[in-house]
Amino acid sequence: MTEYKQINESIWRTFGKNLLSNKGSDEQINFLQVCRNGKEDFLNYLEENLFNNEEATIKGKTVSFDHKFTEAEFRFPPIDTQAIIWEVFEKIEREYMGHCGFWGYIIIQMIKDDCIKPDYLASNLNGVNETGVYMLDNAINSNDGKKIDDCTRRILRSMGNSAPRGKRIVFNDFYLGKAYWRWNWANKMSREINLSFKEVLNTLDEKGYTEFYQAMHTGGGKSYISQTNILGGLLLFLNKNPEILVKNKKIIDIISYLSAWKAIEVQSPELNKQEIQIIANNLSG
Repeated sequence: MTEYKQINESIWRTFGKNLLSNKGSDEQINFLQVCRNGKEDFLNYLEENLFNNEEATIKGKTVSFDHKFTEAEFRFPPIDTQAIIWEVFEKIEREYMGHCGFWGYIIIQMIKDDCIKPDYLASNLNGVNETGVYMLDNAINSNDGKKIDDCTRRILRSMGNSAPRGKRIVFNDFYLGKAYWRWNWANKMSREINLSFKEVLNTLDEKGYTEFYQAMHTGGGKSYISQTNILGGLLLFLNKNPEILVKNKKIIDIISYLSAWKAIEVQSPELNKQEIQIIANNLSG
C-alpha cells in the first residue's frame, strides 16, 4: 500500500484540543489573527506550534491539487469542482479518507500551493455572505468568548481536525471530505442498484446530505444504513421522493430498528425500497 504524508493523529488532535482549552483566550485570538494575516503568518504559526514536534509528520507521498479554489467553491464545491476533487483522491486507498491527519496535511499543502487562502477556513458554512474575512474580523474585534471560540472551531473543522467534533468530522463537517464521500458512494452504489452515477449523486445532494451521512457514519444502530442492501433501498426510494428524508428524519430511526428486528440488510435493495415506502406512508398518514 502506498504511504501518504499525513499529520500524526494524536499530535493533530492535541493541537486542536489545546486551542479549544480556554474559550475566548488570547491564544485563540492569536490563532484567528494569523489566519487573517494570510499564508506566511499562518504557516509560520503551524511550524512553531504543530510541526515543532519532529514526530508530527508521517512521511510518505504528498497529495496535491493543481487547481486554485475560489472561496465559494471551497465551501460548496459545484459538480465540476467535485470532479476535480474526486480525480485527486479516487485512486488513494480508502482507509486514508477516514484519517483526520491525512486531510489536515492536505489542507495545509493546499495553502502552501496557493490553492486556497487561510481565511477560507473561517467562512461560515450556513451563511450566505459570511466570508472567512468577515467571520475572522467579527470574532477578532469581539469581546464575546463564544464567538471567538466558534470561529476557532470552524477553522479546525475546515482543516479536518478532530478536536471540535471527533473523527467523523471527515464525513459530515469537512468540505473536501464530503465531496469525496459523495462521489465514492455514488460510484459504489451505481454498480449495485438500478440508478446511474448521476442519479445517485443527485440523490445525495447538499439538501439531504447532512442527515443522511450523520446517520451513516454515527455509531450505534443508525450505521446499519451504510450496508449495501439497506442503502440501496434508501437511495431507490429517495430518488423518487427526494424531499422525504429532510421532511421526516424518523425514517432513518425506523430503518435502524428494522435492521435489528427484521434483518432487512439481507433483503434486496428493491424490497427494502418497498419497506421504506411503507414507513413513509405510515408516518405521513
